[in-house]
Amino acid sequence: MNRIIIPLLLMIVLPALNVHAQQKSIETNIADIRAAFKKINSLSLKQEQFRYESEGCVEDGIIQYYFQDNEIVKIIEFGSIGDGSWKNEYYYESGKFIFSYEMLVGSSAEGEETKSEYRVYAKDGAVIRYMEDQKILPSDSRVTKTLAIAGKLLKAYTTKKFAAVLCE
Repeated sequence: MNRIIIPLLLMIVLPALNVHAQQKSIETNIADIRAAFKKINSLSLKQEQFRYESEGCVEDGIIQYYFQDNEIVKIIEFGSIGDGSWKNEYYYESGKFIFSYEMLVGSSAEGEETKSEYRVYAKDGAVIRYMEDQKILPSDSRVTKTLAIAGKLLKAYTTKKFAAVLCE
């Protein structure tokens, strides 16, 4: 009987321990990203700002690049069109995207304002957590787009073709 019970218990316990270890690793990575976020925002960074527009995509778009020494560590992009506006923040560590925060604000015909927030945490080019408002959700096409934009915005600093990146 023990020969059957012990392997059966191992089959149940080991996967549960593995899931727990993975979750702990994700939480550790998120804590590291939050610490990097706080550090970046506490530094006195050099800033460069640019304006861009694209019909049907953005009116009065602004993009700000923040540098620690000569390395881009933060990019903020603001824009509006019609009754909607947004603010997107991208954070980088050692030239790699680690976090984004997006806030969308819209107004209805009655003047009611709605806000939505999105957060993407990434490590080594892969998403480790995606959140809409305060809910953790599985990755979707929004996350894929965020990862692509985060990479392209780094390169857009040299070309200054911001609308080509943001209005695809």
